[in-house]
Amino acid sequence: MERFLIVYRGAPAGEGEGAVHHPEGWSAWFDRLGAALIDRGSLTQASVEVPSRLIGPKLSGSSLSGYSIVEAADFDEIVRLAQECPIFDERGSVEIARLVDRPA
Repeated sequence: MERFLIVYRGAPAGEGEGAVHHPEGWSAWFDRLGAALIDRGSLTQASVEVPSRLIGPKLSGSSLSGYSIVEAADFDEIVRLAQECPIFDERGSVEIARLVDRPA
């Protein structure tokens, strides 16, 4: 089994009408993931971007809205699991990345 980072994306704060968050949908989805859910993660609220050492932080236009870490056999399985994510009901999307351990 491999570990995958699921990054949740939605409209940046203050843009458009904004999506409605459904906590009960998230709880149900996390329950369905069962033992595959390694780290439920967290939602994000505000972010700053630091484009370089010479330029100070600025408000980010990122649509980053949270993350989780999930275990799956391969990309096919993690995509199948992620397709049921409630972020899609909130007009958002996901980005998935395989996590690898750094060599010692």
